[in-house]
Amino acid sequence: MEKLFENKTTYNKETYFEFLEFHNKKFNFRYILYTVVWSMILLLCIYLAFASKNRIQGVIVTMILVGFIAYRLLRPKRVVDKELKSDKISTNNSNTFSFYDKNFEVKNNNGSFIYRYFMLKKIYETDNYFYLYVTRENAFLISKNTFSLGTPEDFSKFLKKKCGVKFKGKK
Repeated sequence: MEKLFENKTTYNKETYFEFLEFHNKKFNFRYILYTVVWSMILLLCIYLAFASKNRIQGVIVTMILVGFIAYRLLRPKRVVDKELKSDKISTNNSNTFSFYDKNFEVKNNNGSFIYRYFMLKKIYETDNYFYLYVTRENAFLISKNTFSLGTPEDFSKFLKKKCGVKFKGKK
């Protein structure tokens, strides 16, 4: 297999905060909208329960609403705190990315992992990074400044060709 691109990106707090800022701009509205819609549905259920004089059901749905809102408000903070305490941020973990025609390999302190391009959910290009999302919340951060083989411009064209509609170039 011929290696087409190679990149070594070091993750640190600044890198991660830049990613979080990008991620929040892209997905925060959807998260809030989801929370509001389900809260309104639960409020309607509470109203209907109390209007039909079914207080036990009303109290139960009220507790569900309070728990749901608390979860939705606290979850993002917990995720960020967990990531900031993780080895990949606290120890300036480096990932070495090797891109081939059919897959790419990620090497770091935890080992070597191979991914097929179809496994990526979305790919975003910013001024400084490529974000290769493997889940809705987790992405590989690839710095444009650290390519040892290939250029960011060629890599962008390659990803667009490989991943099609999953690729969102910079605006």
